[in-house]
Amino acid sequence: MKKILFTSYNLGIGGIEKALVNLLSEFDYNKYQIDLILQDKNVFYNIDKNINIKYYKVLKCGNIIVRKIINRLKIMLTCILNYHKYDTSICYATYDIPSSIITRYASKNNILWVHSDYLLLYKNDINKTKNFFNKLKINKFKHIVFVSNEAKNNFIKIYPNLKEKTIVINNLINYKEIEEKMVTKEKLFNKKNNLVYVGRLEEESKCLSRLFKTMKMIKENNKDIHLWLIGDGPDKNKYEQIIEEYDIKNYVTMLGKKNNPYPYIKQSDAIILVSNYEGFPVVYLEALTLNKNIITTIDVTSGSLHIKDYAQICKKDSEDIYNNIVSYFEKKLKVKKFNINEYNKENVKKIEDIIGGKND
Repeated sequence: MKKILFTSYNLGIGGIEKALVNLLSEFDYNKYQIDLILQDKNVFYNIDKNINIKYYKVLKCGNIIVRKIINRLKIMLTCILNYHKYDTSICYATYDIPSSIITRYASKNNILWVHSDYLLLYKNDINKTKNFFNKLKINKFKHIVFVSNEAKNNFIKIYPNLKEKTIVINNLINYKEIEEKMVTKEKLFNKKNNLVYVGRLEEESKCLSRLFKTMKMIKENNKDIHLWLIGDGPDKNKYEQIIEEYDIKNYVTMLGKKNNPYPYIKQSDAIILVSNYEGFPVVYLEALTLNKNIITTIDVTSGSLHIKDYAQICKKDSEDIYNNIVSYFEKKLKVKKFNINEYNKENVKKIEDIIGGKND
């Protein structure tokens, strides 16, 4: 039985966290022993009972010098206790430096999972992008996994010498869970035409202010279209103020966090995403599983999956988003059928290939 370690920050609400839970649900626990090391005990998602979760909580307050010393000692101790203990170790939270350190020491077959296009995240600033990856000691990882071709290609522009270490493996989707949870007899929407956003309420990447401006245009043009927001995040209060300022409360409803967003997606007409940048959003796969249209500013590809084949791609501009939304509801475009089962098999095979190596 192979021993696999995943490291991450926590299992709180978020795309990376949900993608990790979906991935862990696909493992055959007769073949693999899975451990998960987390910094924080914030757990929003249910996780397979076969997974052994360990925590090493870092200090976040007190004297800065004392805090740094204690936290470094905790990380060092975790590295020592797990040194070459695993056949494969995977840092799943790209941004988390302690997770990357533990991963590098836990096995020789160590993997960094990259969930975003960091060149776009840093606004095409190559120096900032390099600084981010150099802090993670990117050269010391045996494999570097990207969730989209675009993120991989931009990385290779900066690190051409690491090209052979890179591979694209998209997020997996637990379609059985979705099919079970989507069923409800309750009518969730009291409006005719419904758009649903599922994700963090956070401006830098998600840029929901752009979407609220679009909804203001929908109101001004007397379009019978309603936006429902599922999620929470640091900019919730800011967004509530914008909704108040634009006087669009009759067009926008914030539903908060939902353990089960699938009935809302199922009963909607389409999901919408207006981000500045993404890796490969999990909500795309959830929408495809439920045979829903996608209206988005993010056009990405991963393996054989080209999202433009299943979505309306908009410019990062409120007016173009408005035109696409109106066009969608006027034409009622049909969604191309997506084989989620074959898609999962393709990506599971890639994962099994890179975790096949054992320690010497």
